[in-house]
Amino acid sequence: MNFHTLKQNYIKGLLETKAILVKPNDQDSFTLRSGRRSPVYFDHSRFALEPIAYKSFIDAIQYLLKKVYEDTNFVLCNVDSKISPQMAGTIGYNLSKPQITYKTKELTELEKGTKRQITGDSTWKLPVAIVDDVATSIDGTAKGVGDLVKATFPNLTDIQIFVGVIRNVKEGTYKKHYITTEDELVDIIWKDLTSEQQQAIKEERSRN
Repeated sequence: MNFHTLKQNYIKGLLETKAILVKPNDQDSFTLRSGRRSPVYFDHSRFALEPIAYKSFIDAIQYLLKKVYEDTNFVLCNVDSKISPQMAGTIGYNLSKPQITYKTKELTELEKGTKRQITGDSTWKLPVAIVDDVATSIDGTAKGVGDLVKATFPNLTDIQIFVGVIRNVKEGTYKKHYITTEDELVDIIWKDLTSEQQQAIKEERSRN
C-alpha cells in the first residue's frame, strides 16, 4: 500500500473517531503538552475505540519507519502521551524491534518496584525512533525524552521523531517525520466548522 493511501486511511480514522476537536472563540482553548494554548486538539486516545482506525495510524507510522531505516535495525521509544506507549508496543511487536520504555517523573514516583524512569540496554548502538501522536511545537515533549535517552544511554545518539500530526513543520533538535499537518486537517474540516470555531482558528493563526 502506498503512502498516499495510508495517509488517507489515517485521516479517515481521525474524522470517523471524531479525534479532531475545535473550540469556538467564546470558550477557553485547550492546553497542549507544550504549555501552548490552542482551539484545536487531536485526541488520538479515541483511536483505541476503533481497531480499524488504530491500525491505519500504526500502518502509516510503520511506513515512515521502514522508509527511513530500510534494513537497519532500530530501537523504539515512547513518550508520555495518551497513545504513545501503545504505539511503541504495537510497532515493536509487528516489526520485532526492541523498545526503550519511558515514564514521567510523576508516574515513576508513584510506581512500586525499581522506580526507574527509563529502561533500555546500555550496550545498544542503534538509531532510536521516538513515536508519538502529535508534535505540538518545534521542540516539545519528544525532545525532552530524546535528551534523556542520550544522557542515559550515551551510545544512542541518532534520534528521530515519528508522529501522526505536526503543528509546526520547522525542524528542531531532532529530525521529525509526520503523516500530515494541522493546517491540512483544518482545511479538510473547515466547511463543517461553525463561524465561531473558524474565528478561533483565524485568531490563533494571526498570533503565529
